[in-house]
Amino acid sequence: MIDLAVLQQGLAMLASPWTFLALSAGLAGGILIGALPGLTATMAVAVLAPFTFFMEAAIGIPFLLGIYKGAIYGGSIPAILVNTPGTAAAAATARDGYALTQQGKSRKALELSLYSSVVADFLATLILIMVAIPLASIAIRFGSSEFALLYLIALTMIATVSGESFLKGLIAAGLGLLVASIGLDPMSGYQRFTFGNTDLLGGVSLIPLLIGMFALSEILMQLTHPPERTHDAGQAVEHGGERLKWAEFWALRPTILRSTSLGTFLGSLPGLGAEIACWIAYGLARGRSREPEKFGKGSLEGLAAAESGNNAVVPAALIPMTVFGIPGDTITAVLIGALMAQGMMPGPLLIQQNPGFLFGLFLVLLVTNVLLLIFGLAAIRWLKQVTRIPPTVLYPCVLLLCVCGAYAVNSSTFDLLILVVGGGLGYVMRRTHFPIAPLIIGLLLGPGFESAVRQSLVFSNGSLAIFWSRPGSLILLILLALVIFTMAWRGLVKAGVIRKRSNSHPPKSNNT
Repeated sequence: MIDLAVLQQGLAMLASPWTFLALSAGLAGGILIGALPGLTATMAVAVLAPFTFFMEAAIGIPFLLGIYKGAIYGGSIPAILVNTPGTAAAAATARDGYALTQQGKSRKALELSLYSSVVADFLATLILIMVAIPLASIAIRFGSSEFALLYLIALTMIATVSGESFLKGLIAAGLGLLVASIGLDPMSGYQRFTFGNTDLLGGVSLIPLLIGMFALSEILMQLTHPPERTHDAGQAVEHGGERLKWAEFWALRPTILRSTSLGTFLGSLPGLGAEIACWIAYGLARGRSREPEKFGKGSLEGLAAAESGNNAVVPAALIPMTVFGIPGDTITAVLIGALMAQGMMPGPLLIQQNPGFLFGLFLVLLVTNVLLLIFGLAAIRWLKQVTRIPPTVLYPCVLLLCVCGAYAVNSSTFDLLILVVGGGLGYVMRRTHFPIAPLIIGLLLGPGFESAVRQSLVFSNGSLAIFWSRPGSLILLILLALVIFTMAWRGLVKAGVIRKRSNSHPPKSNNT
């Protein structure tokens, strides 16, 4: 039960005009950023996060959440109008959304995208509110051995689902753990991998590295390998056509509810972001549809499934962050850094030490759904012109924000070097198809994982039995084994070492 003081604190946070203004500005800016092809939600949150360090937590965190939600939705606008997804999470939206535009039904497609997004976001937010506190009451009882195994499960899952290659995912996660070890040893105080540089004694600055690996590397990719646009993308697209009818939207409720449930489940798993959820939800809807032949040709089911799936991920990704302190995706990884900069520790301690702030955050998320509907209707009318901004104007502005954001964290020129190195490393990883997400989340989880393992071994006098002697540890260890076995099996099947069992039977002989 929430006591009266917590309720009052949460309502006071929601009632603050500065909180409402920050949330509104973040949401509007996020929709605008999402509507600009080439700018991702992760880039936007990473670049703007340092500017929130100088704000109160009740202002800065809602601002970043508004950007997160707005950018995921905003990517659907250019996907529908010009067949150029504003974000990777809107890639599946473009298939049926642009087909509807070609049929003169752009308004119907944009309205369906907005309504599906709002419903999915609202339902996933309710699930977050219902499960976060009960799960945190369990997590608060975890010891160091349970947290060590939980971190290891998260790292394994992220490494296996964040790229095409299981090996590349593991290498990226391992590199993240290596980068996390730079600085002073937390127990002995010895220097590790600093090479005599005093700027590295506190470790690698997280936010400049994030900005470099996501924003700067994206700029380099866009400059060296600009995305191919369809021949219609440069032409003016008139917004019009018939509006979405209530009967049409109501008929799509099974698809929306199914895709929302799937997106919520996938979002609550570490490493599975909206980019993956949109395609899985789209594929499931096509498999369950009575008219699968219409998918890719202007199917309302396909559009609703893609938008419901990717927008449900946003609140769901906050579940592992608020409950266990584990980022659900790369954007929540940035949010963890922003919370830590505000003096808050994500995880069960966040609920225990800052219950009023967390309750206020839940209320903010619900209000965001109403604002998303209002701002989305305005965006449908006005943002069709945004897609025509030339890259020669757009990317220099983004680069300036990258430099300012990286420098603003510590007012250190060394952070600018981290920005450049991170941008170069991110660019090389993208070109060689190494996933960036395992590296970043490995960097975030590295200190906690190391601390949990070493504390467990100290408590047990070096005995590994502590990792299966407690019931919670044993359950997590079995879960870890299942995850590793499942991923190894999939890898062997994909490599052709193990053949899938065929459902077909050999034809019977007709010999008499």
